[in-house]
Amino acid sequence: ENGRVLAISKGWTDSSGYTLDDIPTIEEWTERAYGKRQQNVKEYIDNLYEIEGSKSEGEYSIICKDSTERIWDFSSAFLGNFDIEGRIAISMAKDITERKNTEQALMGNERELRKLNADKDRFMQILGHDLKSPFNNLMGLSELLSENIHNYDIDTIEKLVNGINTSSQNVSNLLDDLLTWAMAQQGNIPFKPKNLILTDVYNDILKTLNPDADAKNIAIDCSGADHLNAFADSDMLKTILRNLVSNAIKFTNLGGTININAEQTQSDVTISVSDTGVGIPPENIEKLFDIAEVLTTRGTTNETGTGLGLLICKDFVEKHGGKIWVKSEAGKGSEFKFTLPCKA
Repeated sequence: ENGRVLAISKGWTDSSGYTLDDIPTIEEWTERAYGKRQQNVKEYIDNLYEIEGSKSEGEYSIICKDSTERIWDFSSAFLGNFDIEGRIAISMAKDITERKNTEQALMGNERELRKLNADKDRFMQILGHDLKSPFNNLMGLSELLSENIHNYDIDTIEKLVNGINTSSQNVSNLLDDLLTWAMAQQGNIPFKPKNLILTDVYNDILKTLNPDADAKNIAIDCSGADHLNAFADSDMLKTILRNLVSNAIKFTNLGGTININAEQTQSDVTISVSDTGVGIPPENIEKLFDIAEVLTTRGTTNETGTGLGLLICKDFVEKHGGKIWVKSEAGKGSEFKFTLPCKA
């Protein structure tokens, strides 16, 4: 009860590295083995001496003599009064570090398996629903055209052909998204970052997207990113921006505007894509980057999408060590931002 350590077994020394000379008192033991947590351990010991025959048990992480941390399963008991030494307690401990590490690994594997199952279920849901719908449109329109091509006038035929073309494009976009997302999950997409001039990247993707913007009379301004650089994989960055700008076009009303901007610090560059579109309801914002909650909202002119684009953006941004987030208010537009390193 005066805190003097009377004996330490060889097993205790083998596991912790401490000898009797290292920890002559319980105070020195708790200070060395528990650091800032020593007060809790001292209370544990003090409580042990209050009632004769009492026992205490618990798992504790200790700092060994070589500064490594091990997890011990303690069992301590108050033995009673002795004439020579006064009241004496004994503690037994089992090193359970490997078992705890295994448990943590199994929990991690379980979480990963659950995620993989969710991804698989979502993948199959997209294949079964989102892919089936445009194919049904294709088959229905082509069947109408095939059966009535000699009966329809040129205007009707043109309308059906345009519908077939739109459905074909939707199928193609869906397959592209599915393949890109699946390859990203498997780590099969090459990652080759290099110094890039942002305006060159913007100009390249706008060549593809300007026709869609022009069709809705939407102005795209990217003047705020002149002369800034990023250290990024060119294909991945183009995919990120293509998805974000395409979404902005999709959810912006006729005659709206989209701004692409960038700000640079010593370590990274923050790129933003903002629009004057319909915005995102608060309850949907948390779902945007969640595979289990993929949203497939239609655009302002009934445009369709797969809902995978933002997941691909998130994967590619995180591949660069960056992060992506969104600020939005229903009816007032959205602003997506992501960070990339500006140098190797």
